[in-house]
Amino acid sequence: MSQPSTSDDRLSHANLATEGGQLAEGHVQKKAEQSSILADSQQPAIVHPNFDPKQSPLDPARPLSDIPEPARRLNGQLRRLYGNSTRFYQPNADSLSKWSLIASEALAEHLSLLNAAQLIELPDSFYQNHSEQPLISTLSDMTLLDMSDIQQAIRASPKLNRYGFLPTDSSTGIESGNNSDNGSNNDSKAQNPALSMRALTKRYNPDELLNSLYADDWQVILQPQQFETGEGSLATDIMACSVAVHALKQCSTRKSINHSYSAAEICQHVRSYLLSQIVCEPSQRHAYRQIRLFAGHIIVAAYHLGWEIQVRADGQSYFNISSRSGLLTRYANMQDYEINGWSS
Repeated sequence: MSQPSTSDDRLSHANLATEGGQLAEGHVQKKAEQSSILADSQQPAIVHPNFDPKQSPLDPARPLSDIPEPARRLNGQLRRLYGNSTRFYQPNADSLSKWSLIASEALAEHLSLLNAAQLIELPDSFYQNHSEQPLISTLSDMTLLDMSDIQQAIRASPKLNRYGFLPTDSSTGIESGNNSDNGSNNDSKAQNPALSMRALTKRYNPDELLNSLYADDWQVILQPQQFETGEGSLATDIMACSVAVHALKQCSTRKSINHSYSAAEICQHVRSYLLSQIVCEPSQRHAYRQIRLFAGHIIVAAYHLGWEIQVRADGQSYFNISSRSGLLTRYANMQDYEINGWSS
């Protein structure tokens, strides 16, 4: 008997090693190609014409007025990190209800507590969408106002302040002596001593103030009066006025209607819209939380858009806005659901 030869085994092992090396090299090359394609498809964190190869480079000798507008990335980086996570799930906007636009776990707990105490009554229309009107476009398309635009509205109505035409805001009790005379302030103090005392308490006792840093998003947006100290003025509220203009310019007006909406009512709808933007654009959450909307911002927006403003004897301003507009039908006014005197 002859001994078995090992040359065949050595040859087969050599062939396997060669094929394995080729497969490894092919795998590495394929991964490199995939990584290069992935890098080309993803934009860098800094978007600038000098860094984007698809755009022409900037001319260093260009005039100072030629300033490129930075590209808005919004949630692009977050989506690339989290992919199809449920936190970034974007459902069909046509089917979203009023609750779906502002839904959050903290707000759900608060509403369930109020509902159990029979302080609010939420109808079925709050959880189901029965409107065919489109949603208001996102704030990424918003155009900022200039301070001169706000000054024009203030010059047209010298008694206008952040909270409307009232000398003292009825919800916060904060006096507005910047645009009203001393006589009206003295009358308001005499008529509303409790509100004046609340304003003094808020202004001089920091322990009585709620800290917005630890508050939920819905509380900061829907109840800004809880964190208001009266600092600043309407003339510097550029972001709030810009949000109001962005929302109202997408609403139509009607000349003959049976019901007029006050600035306070419209403000509640715009607040819900602002809260929905935090849900839709979590990357802008901290920026949107700084926007405090009041009735005075709605009046400035209406004046900027050329709307007819009706000021009644009670100091409230009313507008002939169409009740079928998307702002009123798709975004909730939480004060419409209050009972037993509860106020949002």
